[in-house]
Amino acid sequence: MNLIRIDKPVTFLLPFDRYSLTLSHRLLDSMGGVSRFLLRAIEQQLSLAALIDITALSEAVLLNQLAYLQAHHYLQVEESVDGLLLWLTPRGASIVQVERLLEGSRLSIWMDAFTLSGHAAHMMMLDDCAKLAPPMPDSDAPSAVVVNVPRRTGRAGRARLFDDANRLRGLLEQSGLKQLLEHCWGADCELIASEFEHWAFELGKDEGEQAELQVPVEYAAGELLLRLKASGNQCKPGALPLLTLPVIELTHSYNQVAHFPWSVDLPPTCVQRIELVSSGTLNRFAENAVAEAEDARHSKLPMSPETAVPAALGTVTVRPGISMQASVRTLRLLCSMDEVQFSRHLQCTPDALVLSHNLMTTETAELA
Repeated sequence: MNLIRIDKPVTFLLPFDRYSLTLSHRLLDSMGGVSRFLLRAIEQQLSLAALIDITALSEAVLLNQLAYLQAHHYLQVEESVDGLLLWLTPRGASIVQVERLLEGSRLSIWMDAFTLSGHAAHMMMLDDCAKLAPPMPDSDAPSAVVVNVPRRTGRAGRARLFDDANRLRGLLEQSGLKQLLEHCWGADCELIASEFEHWAFELGKDEGEQAELQVPVEYAAGELLLRLKASGNQCKPGALPLLTLPVIELTHSYNQVAHFPWSVDLPPTCVQRIELVSSGTLNRFAENAVAEAEDARHSKLPMSPETAVPAALGTVTVRPGISMQASVRTLRLLCSMDEVQFSRHLQCTPDALVLSHNLMTTETAELA
């Protein structure tokens, strides 16, 4: 299949929205505050007398609470001549460690605001929220090709939050949750795997100062490959917005000069098309790929033609007795881009964890 290669660097500016992500643990959430306190206190080797003094609970109530924790394998209770001996089981020690990990577990994340399919999602967590994103490219540079990717239209407010929560769930139900926790706590944290079935999360709207962000994704010269896309009803929607590519179409048609006494062989009509981003010749064309009108849902590649006439147009020589007529048409072609290649470029965002729907491996997990 013929692809259109853009031989200039191209930077896409992608809209993202900020959300808060709160991590939690089902077993920990099911425990009351007293139970959680007792586990922490027993880890610190506090005696039964000290627990009674601190909690102001009666001995009978406290013993019932300890019996509950023992029945659920969080601690062991043993009588001795000095009184009750209390110590945590491995299960109880893990719960205490989990509670420590979850302190300050409200994270700021960014969800894409440009994909068009419900299953398609990109999530980003930046290491340094003060910087938010790498520096934007200099759009005034002569060689710069900067494309603003449009925000998707649709539901707003709580409905949008619900939609994005489902999109995030699709990412985290695969290997995304493991990657997220390892990014937060380190890949050597054993609790990530041992407690995996109990981790849960909740997405909320982040009310921070900057609720929106444009993230640059850069393609080097020759990296961006485009595929023509049919317009109208024949166009099957993809996950990424379509692009429109500016093109100039030059047509040379020939006729015999009037009153020329000799017969001549007329050359066939010649049509040449040059894309006006990097001045490359188009060897593939389809009339139904021509964009019929401006559409705010499309990403618009800007025209940046060379100052000189492209060498690919060549020189036209006309033989005696033949007249030539040249006509020019400017148009925009609907194109799609490789979505996997796009996601791999997005992964290169510095100082960030990026999860992309089409680069995930499936893992079985039940999330809240």
